Amino acid sequence: MQSILRLFVLANVLFASFFLGCVLSAEPVAERPILTAVYGDFAPYQFTAEDGSVQGYNADVTRMLAERAGYDVAFTAAENPRQFLDMLARGEVDLTPFMALTPARRRAGLATLPLGEYVLAVYVRQDTKIREIGSLSGRKIGVVAGAITQTAAKLISENHIVEFRNSDDLLLPLLNGELDAVVSVAETFDARLRAHFMEDKIRRLKPPLAIIPYGLLVRRELPDVHAALNDAIEVPATPDILETLRAQWFGRDRSIVHHPWFGNVALIVGGIAMTTVALGVYAIRLRRRSAVLLVENGQNQLLIDALDNIRAAIIIFDSDMKAVNWNAGFKVRFPLLVPELRRAATMQEAWMYAHKNEMFATEMTQSEMGRFAATTAARLRAGKLVQRNVLTSEGNTFDLTLFRLGSGHFAAIWVDVTEVHLQNERIATQGEELSRKNQQLLAFSAMAAHDLKAPLVQQVALLNFILEDVADAQIKLPAEVQSNIAILENLSNRMRSLVGDLLEYAKADFDAAPSVCFAPDARFENILTLSAVSPAITVTIKPDICPVRVNPNAFDMVMRNLITNAAKHNDRIAGHIILRGHKRGEHVTIEVEDDGPGIAAEKSAQVFEPFCRLTKVEGTGLGLAFVKKTVAGWGGTINVRAGAKRGCIVSVTMPAASTETTNMLVARTAS
Repeated sequence: MQSILRLFVLANVLFASFFLGCVLSAEPVAERPILTAVYGDFAPYQFTAEDGSVQGYNADVTRMLAERAGYDVAFTAAENPRQFLDMLARGEVDLTPFMALTPARRRAGLATLPLGEYVLAVYVRQDTKIREIGSLSGRKIGVVAGAITQTAAKLISENHIVEFRNSDDLLLPLLNGELDAVVSVAETFDARLRAHFMEDKIRRLKPPLAIIPYGLLVRRELPDVHAALNDAIEVPATPDILETLRAQWFGRDRSIVHHPWFGNVALIVGGIAMTTVALGVYAIRLRRRSAVLLVENGQNQLLIDALDNIRAAIIIFDSDMKAVNWNAGFKVRFPLLVPELRRAATMQEAWMYAHKNEMFATEMTQSEMGRFAATTAARLRAGKLVQRNVLTSEGNTFDLTLFRLGSGHFAAIWVDVTEVHLQNERIATQGEELSRKNQQLLAFSAMAAHDLKAPLVQQVALLNFILEDVADAQIKLPAEVQSNIAILENLSNRMRSLVGDLLEYAKADFDAAPSVCFAPDARFENILTLSAVSPAITVTIKPDICPVRVNPNAFDMVMRNLITNAAKHNDRIAGHIILRGHKRGEHVTIEVEDDGPGIAAEKSAQVFEPFCRLTKVEGTGLGLAFVKKTVAGWGGTINVRAGAKRGCIVSVTMPAASTETTNMLVARTAS
């Protein structure tokens, strides 16, 4: 009978081993992050084995829980519980071994759910007359240094506490009478007594001093690890596994071990345990996979919620182009199509139904819509992306995108772009209106310049007639009158020249302001003449300014504005203006530097705004605004900065002439 039973149990064990092997080989274990756990030599909770590995009940439980939580464990040694807590506080380790979950230790880290209880008991020799804890007053009590038992021993009044390194060191002093009693964790000390066959020489006093739950302490900076370990502790199989491991390391009553049926029962239990472990491992893997899927589903749901919030409409079609799913946004946007989709309508049938019920604003006929739907389906099956704008009968504009989704599905996303469409239309309308007004303004400028030029021409001619009549009448005018007439003639000629330039520039701007290449040095003499700079202002032009490619008339007006502006704002009796230029890349920068009062840094951007006047000097405030607009039309920039000592420097960048043109202009100047 026993032989049959043993064969049955052996078969059960082999089957469980095979099943466990299949489970472990079905999916390779991914590399897991490592947690650092501290331990001390407190056998059989944890200790360093002869081969250097960390063994013991605590070590096995820590590894089991860490694996369930998705981590591996690396152990590092310490001497006592005080060091455990210090290393945890300094962040040198992530976990402690089992610690009594007292209020003080809970403050040292994140405590897991309890994994058991420390029964703090008092042990005395069997032959002593001590029968109760109250009789220990004034006696020598042995404890392990730094352990919770040291605190518990203080509950015994007027005692003398003697500290030892570990529990094994307590046995001999207790037996030879050096100690009257020992305070220790019951399961630890009981295991020591069984290991040394001393159960009949030492007894435990009742009741215990205290019963304190114990668990692991996790570094406070690792709340995710703490939560994962608690989840692992809450696995239904955990209590049974803990009991099995506890019995393995702390042992059981010898009478049970020597029972005749113990071997058979152990074999059966072993087979069941292996099967349970295999099923447990499989369940853990399923749980991990479920957790991953739960996270992925949560992320997908966030995306769906986001699309719903912007009222985007989504439809999913299967490989036969039949609608299988749609979101809440689609129900809101196209409620009439929902009943058709519930009847598993295909994409083409949905298009035809929408066209028949005039849901979209289109001029297609029914047959044209059918061809369009068939063409769209064919392109999708070929893996191509289909995009188009769709206008509904309610006046909304949608951006429709259809694409293949994986190997067996297709998706259609409708995004409402009505506001964007309307805004683009408004921008286009405003652009056309602005262009029309710009054309009118340019035409008005040209007309105004033309109309101003005629009176000036007549004024100069009339002045000449007056001088001829005076000469014919042989009238000698006073010197002061002759000087005034000369000044008037000069001013009239300047005005006529300025108006002529304005007319030419207006015409050039109206005709897209053609650009030509020229050397700026050749134009500065005429620019200075028309600028009418006071003789007290000295203008220095640095030679060899690189040729540029802009409209010449516009260039003259820009430079004239900058020179005039620098001269009229100069507060010195004898001021100085410097013109210089340099080339960088494809642009030439011309700088106009003065030694006037300068411009405050916080107001440097304001000077280019229309009608901005920072001083009381007479002017319209349009000069620099005109300059900035003109320079921007060249594709250049303009800015102002403070001079080295005083005054300011205005820098204007403009396109440089090509290298060939520059060489030709330089050669022409040299000749």
